[in-house]
Amino acid sequence: MGNKKEQDYRAVLAASGAVLLWCWSGVCFREGAELMGAMVYLTFITGGGAITALLIQMFSGRPLASIYRLPRRMMVAGFFGVALYTVMLATAFGIAPNSDLGQINLLNYIWPVWVVVFGMILLKDRPNPYLAVLGIVLGLLGVMISRGLTQIFQLPDNLLAPFLALAGGIMWACYSVLLRRWKIPEDQGGTAFNFAVCAVVAGLIALYLDQWQNMPAWTMKMAFWVLFGSIGPVGLAYSWWEIGAKKGPVFLIASLAYFIPIGSSLIIGLIYEESMNSGLIFGAVLIAMGAWVINRACTQN
Repeated sequence: MGNKKEQDYRAVLAASGAVLLWCWSGVCFREGAELMGAMVYLTFITGGGAITALLIQMFSGRPLASIYRLPRRMMVAGFFGVALYTVMLATAFGIAPNSDLGQINLLNYIWPVWVVVFGMILLKDRPNPYLAVLGIVLGLLGVMISRGLTQIFQLPDNLLAPFLALAGGIMWACYSVLLRRWKIPEDQGGTAFNFAVCAVVAGLIALYLDQWQNMPAWTMKMAFWVLFGSIGPVGLAYSWWEIGAKKGPVFLIASLAYFIPIGSSLIIGLIYEESMNSGLIFGAVLIAMGAWVINRACTQN
């Protein structure tokens, strides 16, 4: 029993660290897109993230061969749930105007709701269904209100960015639940492999869009955002999240992730002031309530 509690504690701690780092993802994508082009930046940070995951593998004493000796279904799921998802999210943040960044961010980070939904469908461990549904509703309502009291039902001028953010989040949530359902060992998570694939895909897209030819000379600011994005939101965060998703209580992990919209929106609002809106605080309260309700749903069942 003690070992199980210690394992859950470490898994929750790892997932919490991933949540904190992911709060900076949107800013990284936006800054990178403005500095060097969205796909060029994504090539660098996912390539760097793959190297970070490789180093984690080495220092953890796990065999390096497991990085590429993955189950075929994990390769397919990782392509859609990690590589393609990241390309879609980076594109969404790159093409959206500053005033819509908060909305794009929240449409992506509604994925904890989808984690709970997919978890109820695909996993044997079920939470209290009534509390789970209540938590999901509160989370969805909170995300809606967080978009702004005057913009809840107002569609943006360009629907491509919101669609990419929402669809990408759904794919990532499905991938997270499949990790648990398939009981993939920790040393076969595929983080390094998936981001290496993402780097190749993003690099080819950048080549097609002529972003490599138009890339400006390197600056200290560019180097900072590449290093921070590589090591933090990409390298460490995804590795930690895989630990949490595989070894921790999946519904509690999902409830922790409800706080990502709050932290990431506050960071985006501080850096891009025009994206801050009047509904953020109300939505934050509802999201926190939804996280608490889902936690109760997991512990009571």
